[in-house]
Amino acid sequence: MKQLIPNSSSQLQRVEFDLHGLVGIRLIDPSPEDVSAVSKQLGVHQVPLLREPDITFRFVKHLLTPPLRHLGFKKLGFTDNALFVFEEGANGGKVRIPFAQLGRKCEIVCESGLQNVPLLKPILALTALAKGFASVHASAFVHNGIGVLMAGWAESGKTTALLGFATRGAELVGEDWVLVSSDGQKMCGLPTMIELSSSHLESLPQVRRTIKRSRLLQLAILHRFRSIQDGTQGRKGNRTPLGKILRRIVIGLEHRASPTVTPQAIFGNQVGALAGRPDKVFLLVSHDDPWFEVKPTPPSEMALRLAHLAQYEQIPLLEHYLAFKFAFPEATNPIIESSFTSHYEILSHALIGKDIYTVWHPYPLNFSELYEEIQPFLKQPTSGPIGLSPQFMAPRFTRTELQ
Repeated sequence: MKQLIPNSSSQLQRVEFDLHGLVGIRLIDPSPEDVSAVSKQLGVHQVPLLREPDITFRFVKHLLTPPLRHLGFKKLGFTDNALFVFEEGANGGKVRIPFAQLGRKCEIVCESGLQNVPLLKPILALTALAKGFASVHASAFVHNGIGVLMAGWAESGKTTALLGFATRGAELVGEDWVLVSSDGQKMCGLPTMIELSSSHLESLPQVRRTIKRSRLLQLAILHRFRSIQDGTQGRKGNRTPLGKILRRIVIGLEHRASPTVTPQAIFGNQVGALAGRPDKVFLLVSHDDPWFEVKPTPPSEMALRLAHLAQYEQIPLLEHYLAFKFAFPEATNPIIESSFTSHYEILSHALIGKDIYTVWHPYPLNFSELYEEIQPFLKQPTSGPIGLSPQFMAPRFTRTELQ
């Protein structure tokens, strides 16, 4: 039977976070470093809960267990009644996660000293899903009183769009991870750190001046190398096995070298309640053509795309859940297993009556061009659902050849 050896303090300390009144988190007996690590992942300040928490993280010095049965060394291990996840890294600590209870009130036990709590954001998203909120991989902001949700796959231009609207006075709602209510009246996000590429920094000179010169030089070299690689190999070369490997390595190095800044560094005092109403929904998709194309999209199609995108973002959690099912074949979690259906149903209701568009654009995304193309669609929302009004019977396109 496992043993929990608590930290040395005689009285257990409690630290609490409240995410928009939706998900309550309590840390029990954390070290200052533990509080800092969780705060960094969440991006929110501590606040006392006025209710019982949805997720409790109990920190201990060591999680003593019987000999583990391993699923990949130092990755996953299980005993007769529990699954343990190892933090990445040579000295990563263990975390006991009750996968059968995720989405409901549960307690997760962590070894103190973790740099990051494994699967924290996917677990939060699952908890919100059980309460009728769908997680969308998107940037969100309020621009001239209009709530805008810009969803998309990784490297689709969401951050570029967010930074561009920040320069035009937009108020931040969220970056990378936004929750949308089933009635479509609310979207909310977390003020987590924003990762900036070299192209982002070019458009933000005031932020660029705060980055160390050595980091800027490293980014410039990697960006130049990738440009040369793309130019010499072309698209066909990048599709060869070696080309794919080299490109993946360079992109990984760029990602590691990319600086992160607080939302306040970009938005200043335009970081407010981190909530709004999603009046306009855009899905950003890059393509090989040199023009922009903006077209209205039926809510059912957008709901399906965003539900699949949400499922993709949950892959780390799903992988661990399958390992849990391997370890305990009779156990199950209906919330996880029905997550795609739940996302689709919530989004199908949330998108009714919204102005919804798909934006096809060249890569990399030029914000000025993007703004010119979508600005006509950023007016007051329409009164009826898309697809029922005659102007939506045939797609409207705008195409601008890039110079």
